[in-house]
Amino acid sequence: MEEVIEKLRAINAKRVFVQFPEGLKLKIQGIGKELEKNGFETYLCLDSTWGACDIREDEAKRLKCDAILHIAHSDFGVKADIPVIYYDYFLNGNPQPILEKEFSKLENYQKIGLVTSLQFIPATKKVKEFLEDKGKKVFMVKSPLEKYEGQMLGCRTGAGKAIENKVDAFLCVSAGKFYGLGLAMETDKPLLNLDLEKCNIYSIDDMRNKVQKIVAWNKQVFKEAKRVGFLISWKRGQMFGNPSVLKKKLEKDGKEVYLFTMDEISQQKLEGLKLDILINFACPRISTDDQSKYKIPMLNYYDIPNR
Repeated sequence: MEEVIEKLRAINAKRVFVQFPEGLKLKIQGIGKELEKNGFETYLCLDSTWGACDIREDEAKRLKCDAILHIAHSDFGVKADIPVIYYDYFLNGNPQPILEKEFSKLENYQKIGLVTSLQFIPATKKVKEFLEDKGKKVFMVKSPLEKYEGQMLGCRTGAGKAIENKVDAFLCVSAGKFYGLGLAMETDKPLLNLDLEKCNIYSIDDMRNKVQKIVAWNKQVFKEAKRVGFLISWKRGQMFGNPSVLKKKLEKDGKEVYLFTMDEISQQKLEGLKLDILINFACPRISTDDQSKYKIPMLNYYDIPNR
């Protein structure tokens, strides 16, 4: 926290707009008070913050804030008109009891690729030491786009892909399946999660297979679809592909295409629309993780052939 305060003072920030993930809501009032004790007027944003791709610059400027503090996310490369300070905010976690209890699940793998999310960088270092003490060969690399060795984002899995050909399996240190599934969708190697919240190690290969089957089915739905809805977010870091180009192509193929724009994509906003399939141009993890939340089949834009 001291480093964050120094960075805010260095840019002469007075009024700070604070964004944070849902998992830190229980701690955010304490963080806000700590900032105020150090002389900053603090606005705590209660809208969802999905990552550093989701910078609420316009809202911060309307509130006349002169800086944004982004907690628990790494710089995504999104440029803003006001300064954005990133606060890593590591979470404490002791993986050793889990590893001692569940080590048999890793015994068949000699070369292990270790990946994690930002919050669990310190815990992952402990995992690496434990595995090496047990005679395992551990591979970790720093992606050019990320800050730490082994670090992945939900939509950027370079730290895993770079070592894919060197390992027998991947072990993702995290809480929940989100980060591990992101890499699992891009590799055929076994992927296990060391879940610091559930305190166990488990495979997410079955979940990967389930998502792959849904994508394959939805590709067949797309071929027969007549009415197509494009989902387009105006979040600055979640604008992918070229909706205009794909719209013209699909219309030439005889499909009706509708461009729906919104900030945060949800099933509730789609109620009442008559569509055969949705094409997602926003965060690709919406299609991967949230299929069950939507009544209409969905594909990411890059799943469309000859796009």
